[in-house]
Amino acid sequence: MWSSSPKHELTRARRSVGRNASGKRPNTSHIASKDPSSRSDGGRSRRERQNGESNLTAAGEPREATLLVDCPDAKGVVAASAAMLYGQGCNIIETDQHACPDAGLFFQRIHFDYSECYLGSSEAAIAGLEAAIESVADRFDMKWSLSLGNKPKRMAVLVSKFDHCLYDILLRKNSKELDCEIPVIISNHDDLRHIGEQFGIPFYHLPMRIDPNFSEEQKLAAKHEQESEIELLLKQYEIDVVVLARYMQVLSDDFCERHQAHTINIHHSFLPAFEGGYPYHRAYDRGVKIIGATAHYITADLDAGPIIDQDVIRISHRDSVEDMIQKGRNLERSVLSRALSWHLEDRVLIHNNKTVVFGY
Repeated sequence: MWSSSPKHELTRARRSVGRNASGKRPNTSHIASKDPSSRSDGGRSRRERQNGESNLTAAGEPREATLLVDCPDAKGVVAASAAMLYGQGCNIIETDQHACPDAGLFFQRIHFDYSECYLGSSEAAIAGLEAAIESVADRFDMKWSLSLGNKPKRMAVLVSKFDHCLYDILLRKNSKELDCEIPVIISNHDDLRHIGEQFGIPFYHLPMRIDPNFSEEQKLAAKHEQESEIELLLKQYEIDVVVLARYMQVLSDDFCERHQAHTINIHHSFLPAFEGGYPYHRAYDRGVKIIGATAHYITADLDAGPIIDQDVIRISHRDSVEDMIQKGRNLERSVLSRALSWHLEDRVLIHNNKTVVFGY
């Protein structure tokens, strides 16, 4: 369930909670991590962990996991990680890595099968893996994140009035292009309720109750009230990932800080040049020659979070405002779907305010 610390973070630990005999979902995913993000002087990082998924799969069914590594570049890191997994009886399925010699940093993603782990039960296997990873992490001053992939992540979609990203996400999920569950749609307007009904997904209308005569303090209180209702739904539906599919509300700093590493936003590329309403009209008047879209994780700094994916398309004098809007929406669909896919597959590693994406 959601707590005061974010879920599914690569810079912190994620937990995902399931359903048991009492009506709760049994633990079905597990993430543990060692996080140097608070490091300011090159000292040892602090370790944060939250327990989650440790689902027993059917006999013979593979148990797969993904290990993300962020540490200072040093000889022997790759060999140590591979030897550690081999020593636990794991089989590496896929690996990718990236070194930044100038910054002295090393990043790696290892996708592996632990179904033949030498320890018998799934719980014991996970505990053994954590201890083994921690031993390597201590040697190399490593931040790490272990994510078990035996159950799809649960994603909440937040929308306002634009439907193009919402439709695209739901269609891609139904066609299995996005490996996730979407148990809830949340909106500050009621306009898109029919889409939830069309796809059989609960739709919650949580309007912003703000009077034009409200003071700034009253407006902030109303925002916090609405966001508290969102939080309750995220807990109720045990959400791992949040996507802002053209959700046209500025989220509070508190909300962003709680959910920053598992919440993805999409917007056009005109920011900050054409902020506010009618950006395509103003871009048309300015005669821009390219338009684009950006998918990024949210932070308290508006539209300034770590970028996951971007794309652009050329515009000519023959393109009308309507042409530009259509091209922009097509870009938003494709950029957001790629970002979501990479996040759901644990291919994105956050380092400071940048990302390493093992998806290209």
